[in-house]
Amino acid sequence: MTKTNTPKGPTHEVFHVVGDKDKARWTKIGVGWQHQDHDGLNLVINYTPLVAGRTVVRKIKAQQEEA
Repeated sequence: MTKTNTPKGPTHEVFHVVGDKDKARWTKIGVGWQHQDHDGLNLVINYTPLVAGRTVVRKIKAQQEEA
C-alpha cells in the first residue's frame, strides 16, 4: 500500500454567518479536511448555532496555515 502526502491539519474552516455584507457576524464553528479525490470534505462541527444563519466553508489560506 502506497502512502500519499495528505495534510495532517484541516484544509478548511467552517463558519456560521449571521447578517449580510458589512454587518455580517462570522463565528468559526468547525474545520474540514478535503477528500483525497477533491470531491468532498469531512467536517468536524464543534458548535451548533441556535439562531438562523448561513453555514460557510472556506479554504484555509497559506498565511493561516503557517501561524
